[in-house]
Amino acid sequence: MRAIADRWKREPFTAGVTIPYEGRFTKTEYERLQEGLIPREMENKWFIYFDEPYLFFHRSWTGKPVYRVRLSADADGVSVTEALCVSDVLDTTGPDYQSKLLEFLFSNLLLGKAKPFPPPSGFVEPAKGALQHAVSGTGYPQAASESRS
Repeated sequence: MRAIADRWKREPFTAGVTIPYEGRFTKTEYERLQEGLIPREMENKWFIYFDEPYLFFHRSWTGKPVYRVRLSADADGVSVTEALCVSDVLDTTGPDYQSKLLEFLFSNLLLGKAKPFPPPSGFVEPAKGALQHAVSGTGYPQAASESRS
């Protein structure tokens, strides 16, 4: 079932800050992106829906918006022309990390790939996989945390 705005509780996306996320997707991947994601169980942490030309990412439990991504289609597929993140999320980890996290969400939740989860730079987890579970509810391999310089 295709995700549409009214299929889940959500707050509207009203403002965001640009993050350096770039993406290019095939026509087949674009079709998958348009399907979005409706949470099916408690572990599903995201509600994602497409309302042309935007793909919206909301936290499933609260309905709070996190990302809005503008997609632009051409003959070969679709490109990301703008990626925004809400400022309260951005303030905690910065635009570069949010770009990496958005890539993880696109790849794994929407396109069925298995990219490693990107922990924030210098992050020390109290328990292995705890952050990934809180952020995405998934059990993908996890990339090593980058040291802070």
